[in-house]
Amino acid sequence: AAANLGPSSRRKREKGGGQDGTSTALYVDRRKSKVWNYYTKLGDAYVECNVCKKQLSFHNSTTTMREHLVRKHSIRDTLLSQLKDDQTSESDYVAQENAAKRSRQTTPESSLYHATSCSEPRTDVILELVLEMIFRDLHPLSVVKDKGFGLLIGYLEPNFTLPSPVQLSSMLWHRYNVVKQHLERYLQTAQAIVVCVEFWVSQLNQTYLTVTANFIDGEWRRARCVMETQQAHEDKAEEGDLGEKLSAVLSEFGLSSKSVFCVMHDSPQSTAANLQQLKNAYGWSSLCCAARTLHLCI
Repeated sequence: AAANLGPSSRRKREKGGGQDGTSTALYVDRRKSKVWNYYTKLGDAYVECNVCKKQLSFHNSTTTMREHLVRKHSIRDTLLSQLKDDQTSESDYVAQENAAKRSRQTTPESSLYHATSCSEPRTDVILELVLEMIFRDLHPLSVVKDKGFGLLIGYLEPNFTLPSPVQLSSMLWHRYNVVKQHLERYLQTAQAIVVCVEFWVSQLNQTYLTVTANFIDGEWRRARCVMETQQAHEDKAEEGDLGEKLSAVLSEFGLSSKSVFCVMHDSPQSTAANLQQLKNAYGWSSLCCAARTLHLCI
């Protein structure tokens, strides 16, 4: 019967496996197109790029898929033509199709980061950078759960899995203890320190107290080390417990009250009684910040 067909009809029959040349032709083309070496099919409506894990809509055509490879990954037809034909048997392909259909319930957003883990050294570097971004820029630990941040990391490093806020909290405490130990050893090299006490107000109108140690180190460099920042009430600190608070901070870093040369504050309203109390109890002289005083004069 095939011999009685014209050339055009024979080509349709060979391509489609039937005279209608409809669904079977699409099925064969999908398997033979070398573009599919770079994609995984997710149901009937989506495909996922194996290179960057980006998901694209699929409408029975590989044109968009091919353009994505060229535009995003510089994979052109010359490279595609060098790939060997897909040797997957028809039964394996059908099994893959069935598995993909079962995954149709997974949305593109939820499956965007399901990929193999990146190399351990690179993972450690990215983790350290994320942690440093959090404590340097004062971001909340929950930033790793923000969708926008997740999309950014997923685009830059598709194979990286973001840690949870609990994991980041543990890493942050470890980093804090390590830095604190280094700071404690560094402060021990100072012959005398000037303790700076500064009250400041946040954008939420909350008062904080920052205690800073200033000194000249062994290399004759000016050092300024923040020892503590905590929420406080300025009026309460001025009532007499400032000396106890400073003494506790010094003890936490292994410093004695004798290591303090003087205490610098930014409150000209401090009463003479409070300043005298620091002098009598701890032997600390007190000075008001010159810049603060000049600012008030202006």
